[in-house]
Amino acid sequence: MLKGKDVILAPLKREYIDKFLEWLNDPEVTQHLMRFRPLTREMEEDWFDSLKDREGDIIFAILINQNQLIGNCSIMNILWNDRVGTCGIFIGDKKEQGKGYGTEAMKLLLEYGFNTLNLNRIDLKVNDFNSRAIRCYQKIGFIEEGRMRQSCFRNGEYHDQLIMSILHSEWKGMNP
Repeated sequence: MLKGKDVILAPLKREYIDKFLEWLNDPEVTQHLMRFRPLTREMEEDWFDSLKDREGDIIFAILINQNQLIGNCSIMNILWNDRVGTCGIFIGDKKEQGKGYGTEAMKLLLEYGFNTLNLNRIDLKVNDFNSRAIRCYQKIGFIEEGRMRQSCFRNGEYHDQLIMSILHSEWKGMNP
């Protein structure tokens, strides 16, 4: 368990499946996710059960007020020899979006990735229309290093996706 000022990153629990199903079947929540499709309980349970076998994926529940689930964050596709991983986050509870919880969760996740997992590079992809997330990532030190042109189709239009990353040395410089 990782504790910040207002946010706790905790292991996922099976009891969270209902909340995740609610959020991941809500188009307002999924519009900013890289991949989305309607999910069934069986699909979500299969995904949850598969986590124990995925050594390169680390996923946390994001909690506030000790036990209120508001989303999740992860470092996935970890290449241990190269010391790189890809992070992702979503705040599914719409009432809790825009309150800084995502920023705090990302800081905790990066601290864990760099200081505990000893990663050297953490990257992410973000849709170019997700300005709130882009500002958050820039604020905590991510740098845009590429653009995948017209790689996302939402609401009848193509959009670019940004590739952003942060290196351990950059994180350390911002968080001595």
